[in-house]
Amino acid sequence: MYPGQDDQTRRMGQQPESRAYSQVGGGQAYDGDYAASGYPPESQYGGAPERRRGPAVDMGKFVGSVIATAVVAAIAGWLIAWVVEAVFNRFGQPWANGGNTPTMYAIYGAVAAILAGLLWYLLLVGTANPRQFFSWTVGLLIVAAVVLPLLLTVPFIDGVAAAIVNLFIGLPILALTSAFSGTIRT
Repeated sequence: MYPGQDDQTRRMGQQPESRAYSQVGGGQAYDGDYAASGYPPESQYGGAPERRRGPAVDMGKFVGSVIATAVVAAIAGWLIAWVVEAVFNRFGQPWANGGNTPTMYAIYGAVAAILAGLLWYLLLVGTANPRQFFSWTVGLLIVAAVVLPLLLTVPFIDGVAAAIVNLFIGLPILALTSAFSGTIRT
């Protein structure tokens, strides 16, 4: 007992007795009801089960989400390229898009979404905060995909059109992959 410490103060610093385990059967760590249920003790299994390392991912949901994102990106790429091409045709000017058709933009969108899913999985396995790294990486790639056509395409209006198509392919990939990323851990 410390100087100036009374009995009540001393009792406040002590932990109450634990009643977490029943003491049936001479101090065993499990009670009789558990033993009677037919479950063998841990020692029969060879100890506690080994914990799985790494993130737990429901691969069915993950692959399904990546495929759904690829379908959305393909539709977005095809649709916006078709609209841009129709606008150019309406004004009687061909769109100098490097020979790419709306179908090619749909394929580009699907491939980009699949690569984004692969990137997400690699970041999930290898980094502490995969969502943050994914957002930055894909965000920077979208900026590059928008800025490069503006700098490299000779008729500037064609570069603006290609930048718009690239933006409409990249944004659904960023939004949908970030959305399903929180649901794939099991």
